[in-house]
Amino acid sequence: MDPTTIHVCLQTPGAPTDEGHEVGARWVCGCGDTFVYREGFNRAGYRTLQWWPAPAIPQPRDGRVRGLLFGPRKG
Repeated sequence: MDPTTIHVCLQTPGAPTDEGHEVGARWVCGCGDTFVYREGFNRAGYRTLQWWPAPAIPQPRDGRVRGLLFGPRKG
């Protein structure tokens, strides 16, 4: 990708369309951006079903990591 161009995830060739998706469906772009198909308000103020940016789904941390970094709990 050319560094002078703006990467717009929903306009890339592999992006999903606005039709035929369940509400709550998620899509992750190749760059790592996450989108969810949900109802929202567009710029004109009307309700619409579209792909909206969303935070990534948090992954639970492994309990072993804390033990390795800080040692076992005392007390």
